[in-house]
Amino acid sequence: MQHALEESSETSSPYASDPETPDFAFDPDDPWTQTFQEGLARADLKGKTVYEVGVGTGINVAFILQSCGAKRVYGSDLDPRLVVLAERNIKILSPEHAKHFKPVHGSVSLVDTDEAREKIAMTDVVIACIPQVGEPSDERLTAFREAQSIELAEGAGDEAEDHIAHYYPWSLFDQYPYNSVGLGLNEALMRRIREHAPKAELVMNFGCRIGTEIICECFEANGYKPEKIASKIVLQHSGTDISFFVSLEKALNGTEYEKQLVCKFYGDPEGNQPLSATKAQEMINDDPNVPLYHEVAVIRGTPA
Repeated sequence: MQHALEESSETSSPYASDPETPDFAFDPDDPWTQTFQEGLARADLKGKTVYEVGVGTGINVAFILQSCGAKRVYGSDLDPRLVVLAERNIKILSPEHAKHFKPVHGSVSLVDTDEAREKIAMTDVVIACIPQVGEPSDERLTAFREAQSIELAEGAGDEAEDHIAHYYPWSLFDQYPYNSVGLGLNEALMRRIREHAPKAELVMNFGCRIGTEIICECFEANGYKPEKIASKIVLQHSGTDISFFVSLEKALNGTEYEKQLVCKFYGDPEGNQPLSATKAQEMINDDPNVPLYHEVAVIRGTPA
């Protein structure tokens, strides 16, 4: 997932121009962005070299160069169009900082190219906000859902232009233990960073529909000391499929693990009306546009 500059809906952009945001780019005017950048502002990036996995529109790059005082930013994206877009946006939005952005061109999944690995090795802090929900049409995910007699919500399988910003190919990451709770892609990134940049910190933005406790446990299992540095209750994206979380709840029902992993949705923006994934799905079935909420949190991982 890709995100934009922290600002409330009441404030105007600090830039002379707004970023270019075509349909294939994740919507940058998003509360996920506000939370992520609140965390980035607290992440002590001044004078450091940063690598963003999933640069999107480039707004985070502009933010950490201009507002956080980063010395240099590398970045890549699975969608090669987005790296070109990010370069163009940064030249327009913050031209005085454009020379400090060194992108890795082409399609880069995590840090799987020689150039990406070379730049990661020179990085102090890696930042990322990448999908936690399995591709709805994934064969094994579909089998898991069907085994629990959970149907895919109407329209959940439709692919929007920014589909790859929301979902990841679940089956391809099944060798990672935390893929079982939707963190396979994130765990894969943690392991690759530990391999190629063992001293780098990791700052990641998460939708906490499985709770922050198990996310922090994933950090610890992969050699990082986790710390929550920003958090916000946000509106659930109306098009996001949550059948995985419903299936997970049902699969754990009656086992000793059901109390260790509790899916967390809310019926109000203050987070005072907790809902299970099952209840949230029932509400979606009754009204696809029902407002539902969940926590978004920024977790900083320091190499242990």
